[in-house]
Amino acid sequence: MVELLLKRYLWLIDTLKRGGEMTYDEIAKQWDKSSINDCGSALSKRTFYNHCQAVARHFGIDIECRRGRGLNLYSIANPEAIEENSLTKWALDSFSLGELLIGNASIADKILLEDVPSGREWLETILEALQNNRQIELEYENFFGLKFTGSVNPLCVKLFKRRWYVLCQVREDRKRIFSLDRVKSLSVTDSTFLYPKDFMPADYFRDVFGIVAGTGGKIENIVIRTYAELPGYLRSLPMHHSQREIGSNKDYTDFSLRLRPSFDFIQELLLHRDQLEVLSPQTLRDEIAVIISNMKKHYEDSDTAKQ
Repeated sequence: MVELLLKRYLWLIDTLKRGGEMTYDEIAKQWDKSSINDCGSALSKRTFYNHCQAVARHFGIDIECRRGRGLNLYSIANPEAIEENSLTKWALDSFSLGELLIGNASIADKILLEDVPSGREWLETILEALQNNRQIELEYENFFGLKFTGSVNPLCVKLFKRRWYVLCQVREDRKRIFSLDRVKSLSVTDSTFLYPKDFMPADYFRDVFGIVAGTGGKIENIVIRTYAELPGYLRSLPMHHSQREIGSNKDYTDFSLRLRPSFDFIQELLLHRDQLEVLSPQTLRDEIAVIISNMKKHYEDSDTAKQ
């Protein structure tokens, strides 16, 4: 029942976000066509008003009524409440996309999606622990065979490249990130903990790309040179929130970024092959050059072995 109500609230927000000012009758007609209205029920005015109040209570989104000559127009009074809350925005975008896809179920074979095989079954348990500041007991094994078993304090969850991760306080002076697809077992304990007042998850990951954070590396001013179609790609989808375009001509475009050059970031740089060159700092440029040299050596050794 709670899940159904949440979908209805998201539907109402999405409908008004896309439709702008709408009359009650226009909203009711949209409800008649909605995929979540699977029983074909009408949207009564009482239910509509209750949903408006619930949207304000749960999401902080106010639905206002502008009264005209015999015509009441409803709209979202504070659209910034959507943009400023990343969770609400993500949930709304996901819901809107789901509605669009379900509405085109007849051509499902022509819509190709990416699977997210990332331990989704553990997510609800972790969120329960986060809601109540409870420790979780987990059994974990990474891809190198290193194991961890014990009670930890969950601090936040993060989605990165189709995998869900949970950041935990393992000891007072140590945090560790666990990928949910490598968790063997996980449960909420009866033990509670005090969530650190000065800890902000967004700040913790602000100066890194990906999920490797808190390693102590210093923040660097990084300049990259991009070629071919990569400049357009990075303009439309920045690599990091600190990315700035600092120069361009017909042959290349330079961007600057300010972050800690972690393992995930270096992987991202290599992803773009010969369309990206690190200009500075020299230490990062040298590190990339060594990686490329080692990659080349793998192919040379392999070719030699075949002869």
